[in-house]
Amino acid sequence: MAASKSLLESLKKPEPTNFKMTDFRRELHLRHKREEHMKKERLKAQQESRYVPKYAITIDTSRARSNNDVLRMCIRELGFKEYPFGRKDNSCDVHWHAIHYEDNPDVYGGKVNKFPGMGEICSKMTLFRCLDTLRDLFPTEYDFYPRTWYLPAQFHEFSCEIRKLHERRVKPKPTFIIKPDTGAQGDGIYLLREPNEYSSYNGKCHVAQEYMSNVYLIDKFKFDLRIYVLLKSLEPLEFYICREGLARFSTVPYENPTNKNIHESFMHLTNYSLNKRSSTFNRSEREDEGSKRTLSSVLRRIAMNGHDSNKVWKSIERIVCRTIVAIVPEMKVEYQAAMPPGKSGASCFQVLGFDILLLHNLKPVLLEVNASPSLSLDSEQEVAPGVFEYVHSPKDEEIKFPLIRDTLLHVVPMEKLKYYRKRKRKRMLRKLKASTSHKTKRPEPLVKQRTSIVIIKADESDEEKREVNVTQQMSEMHMDLDHSVVSQGESTGRDTVSDDERESSLKFDTDIDEEVDNYYENKLKESCLKQLYPAIYDEECERFRILERVAGLFIYFLGIRGSLRIGPTGFRTFARKCRLNRKGMTNAAVDIMYIDLQRRWDHMNPERTSGLCYQGFLDACMEIARRKFYAPTKIEMLENLADHCELSLNLKDNDLANNLPRLHFRRLGLQYRQGSMFAMPRRVIEMTEETTIEDLLTTQEKKLRQASKEDIEAFLRKRRMTYQPTSAASLLGGTKSPNSE
Repeated sequence: MAASKSLLESLKKPEPTNFKMTDFRRELHLRHKREEHMKKERLKAQQESRYVPKYAITIDTSRARSNNDVLRMCIRELGFKEYPFGRKDNSCDVHWHAIHYEDNPDVYGGKVNKFPGMGEICSKMTLFRCLDTLRDLFPTEYDFYPRTWYLPAQFHEFSCEIRKLHERRVKPKPTFIIKPDTGAQGDGIYLLREPNEYSSYNGKCHVAQEYMSNVYLIDKFKFDLRIYVLLKSLEPLEFYICREGLARFSTVPYENPTNKNIHESFMHLTNYSLNKRSSTFNRSEREDEGSKRTLSSVLRRIAMNGHDSNKVWKSIERIVCRTIVAIVPEMKVEYQAAMPPGKSGASCFQVLGFDILLLHNLKPVLLEVNASPSLSLDSEQEVAPGVFEYVHSPKDEEIKFPLIRDTLLHVVPMEKLKYYRKRKRKRMLRKLKASTSHKTKRPEPLVKQRTSIVIIKADESDEEKREVNVTQQMSEMHMDLDHSVVSQGESTGRDTVSDDERESSLKFDTDIDEEVDNYYENKLKESCLKQLYPAIYDEECERFRILERVAGLFIYFLGIRGSLRIGPTGFRTFARKCRLNRKGMTNAAVDIMYIDLQRRWDHMNPERTSGLCYQGFLDACMEIARRKFYAPTKIEMLENLADHCELSLNLKDNDLANNLPRLHFRRLGLQYRQGSMFAMPRRVIEMTEETTIEDLLTTQEKKLRQASKEDIEAFLRKRRMTYQPTSAASLLGGTKSPNSE
C-alpha cells in the first residue's frame, strides 16, 4: 500500500519536462533569430565590401517596406544599384522611405521620396483649411471640394447649418459624412443626418462634409478615381500627373442615402481596403471589369456613353494644380524647419495620391490627398472563411511599375545618367567584339543555312508566326554574315576590307551607339508622367500663389532657426520692420491681435507649444489688410499688404528674396493690376525677356527717387488725404485708400 501511495503521489506531481520543453522552444526561437541576424549582417558586410563604380546610380531601399517589390523591379529594369540594407555613410543617390521623411534622420545628401511634414499637411483638417483660405480669395476657382466643418471646434456652426436645412425642408434630406482627421483606409468614417449623432472618440478631431449623393455610376456602382501625382521639387515648383490610375468601386449597388441604408459602408464608401473584405468583391483581371479597374477603361466607358472624357481629364488636371498650389506655403514652412538655410540636407520629391469623385454631371470633386498612397503589387484573396492570402495583382503592376520607373528617371542625377550611358555603350561594344571574334569563318554556308532555315520554319498552319520567325531569323543571319566576313578578313591577314563591308560594319556600330544613347531619352519621352507645372498651367496658376509671399514673410520673422511658430517678439518685429505703425497699428493693437489669434488657434496646437502657427499669421495678415489696405476685393487687399511689407523690407538688401517665390511673367502685353507694388500707371507693359520681382522692384525704386515731394503732396491734396511718406509707393501705383487713413 505504501508503494502504491508513493506511485500515485508521483503521478500527481507536475512533470518538469513541460518546463524543459518550453525552455527548449524558447532556445530554438532565439537561435533562429540569431541566425537570421547573423545572415543579415553577413549580407550587409558583403554588400559594403563590393566595389561600386563611381558612375553607378545607387538606391537605398532599407526603409521601403511594402514598396520594395515594385521598387526592385524598376531598379532591375533600369540597371541601377540597390542597397537593401542602406550604406554606412548614407551616400545613396535616392533614399526611398515608405511613410515619413523622418524615417531616416541621418540623411544629409541625395534625394528622399518624402517631404518633411507632408503627412500633417495632407491630413484632412490642414488640407481643407488651406483650400478654404484660397476659396475665400477665389470663390469660383476653388469650388471643387465639398463644404467642410472642423469638429469639435466648429460643432456649433455645423449644428446651425443642419438646423437651417431642416427648416427649409430641403429634399432629399441632406446627409453628411464624418472623417477622422488622421484616419486611413476608411477607418472611422460614417454618415449622419442629425448633429447629435456625432461622437468624438477619445477626443479625436474630425471633419464633416456634405455627402455627394448625385454621383456618376457605372454598372449601378459608385466609384472614385485614384490619381497619382509626382511632386518633383518645391523650389522651383514642378510636378507631374500620371496618365494612368485606378478606379475603385463599391461592392453593393448604389442607392441614395436613406435611414435604412445610411450605415451600409460597402454601398457608400469606395475605399479598397474596406471593400476587399466584402463577400461580393469582384477580383476580375480584365481592366474594364471588377471592383478595381484602370483609369483609362473608365474614361473609355465615359466616352462610349456619349460624354467628353477629355474635358473630364482637363478638369482633374486643374484640380491637381490648384490643390498643390494651396498646400505649397505650408510645405515651405515645414521644409525650412527640417532644413534651415545654411544647413546641408537632402532634396525631396514625393508621389501623392488624389482621390477624385465624379458627380452625375461628370464634375470632378476632390475627396482627399494621400501622402503615402499604396504602391504594393499584392492583393488579398480569401481562400477560406476569415483566411486571406496575398496574390500578385496584374492591374497594380500595370499602373504602379511605370509610375515608379519614370519617377526614378526624373529624380536621379542626370550627370550620372549620362556617364552611365557612356559606360553601358562601351560595355556593349566590348561584348560585341568578343562575340564576333568567335564567329565561324564560313560566309557561304551561312547563306545556305539562312535559306534552309527559312524553308524549314515555314508553317502553313500559322501564317503570322511563320512571318515573324522568318523575319527574325533573316535579320540574325544577316548580322552573323557581316561579322563572319569581318572576322574572316582579319584571319586572312587583310589590312583593309571592302567599302561595302566597312560601311555596313560602321552602320551597325552607329545603330548600337544611338540605341544606347537614346535609351533613357526615349523612356522619358514615352513616360507615363505628364508635366502640369510649369509646362502647361504656369500662367493660369500664377495668381493663386499670393499666399507664398505671406509664407515668405512668416519664415523671415520666425526668429528661431527651424521653428514652426512665431513668438510675440517676432510678431512685434514684423509690425515694426514692415512699418505698420505708420498705417495706424500701435504696439498695443499688435499685442492684442497676437493674443487673440493665439487663443483662437490654440486648438491646432496639441503639444501646447508657445507661438502662433502659419495659419494664424495668415489670419493676422488678412485682418490687417482688411483694416489698413482697403480695396474692392480681398485678393487686392492682401496683395497691397504684401507689396507694402516687401517694399518696407527693401528686398534686394536682405535675404527675404530667397524665401519668396520667383514668379516669372512670360506673357507679352501683361496688364498689371492697380495697387500692386510692381504696378505702373494703367498701361500695357511690353516685355521682351523674362522679368523677375527684383527687376520690377528696381524700376519702381527709380521711379520713387525721381518723384519730388511737391508732386506727392499735390497728389495727396487732390485725394484729400494727409501726406504719409511710407504710403507713397502704393499711392503712386494707384492704390485706393479710405479718407480716414
